[in-house]
Amino acid sequence: MTTHTVKAREPTVLHGQSHYVLRPEDLLIGFKVDTAHVVPGDIDIDRFNEALAKTLQANPIHAGRVVRPRNPKDSWTVSLGNQGVPVIVMESDAETEVPANTIIQNPFTFTQPVKYMKYLDFNNDEPLLKATIIRFRKTGSTSIGLSSSHLIGDGFVVLAFLRLLSQHYQGLEPLDPPLSYTAPPRYPFNAADYDDIPCQDYKYLYPLRGVPPHAEPGRQKPVRVDIRLQAEQITQLHKGVLAQCPEPSPPILSRQDVLAALIAYCLSKTDPEAPPIQHISNVVMTRGIPPRSKNSAGNAIMWAVTKAAEDFDKETIFSIALRIRESLIQCRDPAYAAAYDAAHEPLAIQAINAELAQDFVQRPGYMVVNSTWRFDWTSAHFGFPGQTRFYHTILDEPQFLKMFHPNPTRLPDGSWEARPKDDIEIVFYIHKELQVAFMDFFTRQVRNLGMSGDVEWVPAQ
Repeated sequence: MTTHTVKAREPTVLHGQSHYVLRPEDLLIGFKVDTAHVVPGDIDIDRFNEALAKTLQANPIHAGRVVRPRNPKDSWTVSLGNQGVPVIVMESDAETEVPANTIIQNPFTFTQPVKYMKYLDFNNDEPLLKATIIRFRKTGSTSIGLSSSHLIGDGFVVLAFLRLLSQHYQGLEPLDPPLSYTAPPRYPFNAADYDDIPCQDYKYLYPLRGVPPHAEPGRQKPVRVDIRLQAEQITQLHKGVLAQCPEPSPPILSRQDVLAALIAYCLSKTDPEAPPIQHISNVVMTRGIPPRSKNSAGNAIMWAVTKAAEDFDKETIFSIALRIRESLIQCRDPAYAAAYDAAHEPLAIQAINAELAQDFVQRPGYMVVNSTWRFDWTSAHFGFPGQTRFYHTILDEPQFLKMFHPNPTRLPDGSWEARPKDDIEIVFYIHKELQVAFMDFFTRQVRNLGMSGDVEWVPAQ
């Protein structure tokens, strides 16, 4: 194993600034974003490091270090001292890169993770980003893994960083406009109009220096469910759910609305002893909601939480999907988004200064959907288009869903087969005793909705 320290090429886009101020929405200190891109060939380390230096020039906070304020009234910042990003190069004799070609890998073995607890210490030198290159000697493949602190950005930022890194590695022009590090101005709103902002994401907290609730010793671990659906099947399900609308002209519902509602409905019916899932939180981006730019850096996310049904016994998949759509429409209102930020900012500041992290283990009646189905993760292909596989992580607790476009498949003859653009891979965890009942009920439901073909239940490792 060898380690290189790569610094941003100077001058950076933040030249002249000594620090970058983290906004309250950025203070997700207890989380990281781990990704890996596996390509069927070699990665030249010198060329990779040069590409990384250029990418850091446009994103210098990734090469900085967290500065915790000694006065809790002051802001958390990132020092722009260009301390650099470690690039760890390793070799593996594994027979295959992954046990199963699912997006989610658990355990995730492609990265040397950032140690976010060190950010709590004054004068820490823990990187905000680490890169790990693994050469698989027996397969000839190489993985490019990134472990990124959530303090410096969400999945959108990680993908933008990777796409720029991939383009620089190939000697090509950027695919995207540069990320904007300018804080958006405040948007005016009347607080009296928004007195019921949901703050479910800060309702449960745990000590950062302790063991996360989902990792407590002796906790019964659930099992994985991975579902793949074809584009045509999704269209059929969408049509079948819209047919449940009691009105002659159904409203506009997205396919993701329908799929999330279908999963929630089936989970509720599978476990009649538990409270039905009433509150579905979609993690949505606020980029493009005035006054925020479409390419804003940092964490531009909020939770769109559905209101409870008036009578769950009368709920249909359509009515659940409609409540999801209504919560998403509400979030696109600039005044609501501003009120949401105002309600969450003091909670975020209080939590980080008290060394507390958000506990995203879902309580009975709640579910989270964190989808990047529309993210073209494998567009960061480092010169291997159509042959790059993407891998990621998930909270391994029930009622926390992620959605992706499936990876391409390597065929026995060495050629590659891509999945159609609108195919989907859905993954979540469920209590073991409910798994078979859920699979049976889900299969019956999709048949009733008019879906043809079989459900592809993907064996997870």
